[in-house]
Amino acid sequence: MPEVLKNISRVNLRRLRGDVIFGDVIYMPGGVCGPRTQPDFQLVVLHRGSLDLRLDGRKLAVGAGHAILLSPGHREHFQFSRETETHHSWCAISRYALTARMRRLFRSVTEPAPFGSHLATLLKLGKTNLPGSPASEEIEAGYFLGIGLALLSGFAFQVQVGGKIQTPAGEALSRMDDFVSREYAGPLKLANLATAAGVSRQHLMKLFRERGWPTPTQYLYGKRLEIALDWLSHTGLSIEEIALRCGFANAFHFSRKFRHAYGKSPRAWRMQAWSQAKK
Repeated sequence: MPEVLKNISRVNLRRLRGDVIFGDVIYMPGGVCGPRTQPDFQLVVLHRGSLDLRLDGRKLAVGAGHAILLSPGHREHFQFSRETETHHSWCAISRYALTARMRRLFRSVTEPAPFGSHLATLLKLGKTNLPGSPASEEIEAGYFLGIGLALLSGFAFQVQVGGKIQTPAGEALSRMDDFVSREYAGPLKLANLATAAGVSRQHLMKLFRERGWPTPTQYLYGKRLEIALDWLSHTGLSIEEIALRCGFANAFHFSRKFRHAYGKSPRAWRMQAWSQAKK
């Protein structure tokens, strides 16, 4: 029986990048895809709407914010929501681009699971055009294959560890971490971190306590110190410049926090790191 495509509202993207395809499509209510035999390893991500998937006779429900990893050789039939539009993206990788070990890993992942914000960044990269012309098709293909492998491997890893990082609490902390990684240099307060996480200040404090972590503010300064440590080692920026770029009020504030964390001043730590690098 030939594959059937029904009620496609809009194909936003279908881009072949060497051994990888990234796509994005919207189905109107009642949309159907299949039956078909899956040729690749394909991660299907539901943004809104729903999917009832018949996979080799099994019935699987995939909701918005979830994804499923499909493997070659299986018979599939997609029935999208009958009440609303369904928007989904996908990343498909040719089986021939994967090692036997990677193919076995991907085949072991058979159930839908939440699709985390840390993976959404990779999916967005895969669907984005490179600026300008690439130096060669091989470089472009390798770049997008790397993104595709990271995306599918990240999802498979998440499922293998039981989806623990995809609980609502984990999602909130992941959103906060993404925010801190971008905005660490700004004048951030607890309220800013809570807003980024999508929870109240009290709830954010509770999430940290439940994990035995330091306070969110201590976490923020820990992130700033990690970045400062790298800049001390690998740049010639002054202590004052590093302090300001990493979000500290001044060089004195930076030095005090640094000494408390690492047992010596930023200048002494830099001299030691540079002297060891010369050996």
